[in-house]
Amino acid sequence: MYSFGAKKIFTEKQSGKSIENRPVFQEVLNFLRKGDRLIVESIDRLGRNYDEIIQTVNYLKEKEVQLMITSLPMMNEVIGNPLLDKFMKDLIIQILAMISEQERNETKRRQAQGIKVAKEKGIYKGRPVLYSPHAKDPQKRLVYYRVVELLKQGKSISAIAKEVGITRQTIYRIKND
Repeated sequence: MYSFGAKKIFTEKQSGKSIENRPVFQEVLNFLRKGDRLIVESIDRLGRNYDEIIQTVNYLKEKEVQLMITSLPMMNEVIGNPLLDKFMKDLIIQILAMISEQERNETKRRQAQGIKVAKEKGIYKGRPVLYSPHAKDPQKRLVYYRVVELLKQGKSISAIAKEVGITRQTIYRIKND
């Protein structure tokens, strides 16, 4: 990124479903000022779907921040006519945002297919339950047994949740198992 002229680099290790769930990306957006240049590796770093990407690009335009996508060197070329430049770049971004969302949807579809096949074969069991008699964490097993004990005593779900420090939904799940 330094070779593209970057002065400050933000590294995001966390992936989120939306830009709101990506604190480093939020920090980047808040850091940017008029005249800055945002350099990203690919367009899908700007959002998880078409609407988020377009929303982010529009936000950058409002702040008058240049956008550079390293995987798209043509986005940094100038055609000559400012109106045509803007039109072409907007068109390219919209097409790529749509393709990015389609790729993400296809990945999710393939993942769902893989899970379905694994379930049919009896291989896939999903995420392990945190609070159960078989929980890996011994502390969570103790919490499970305490919840079961309090349920047998007839305590309310809310009181149990407050006492052991877990959500009411988790208490209901333990109760219904």
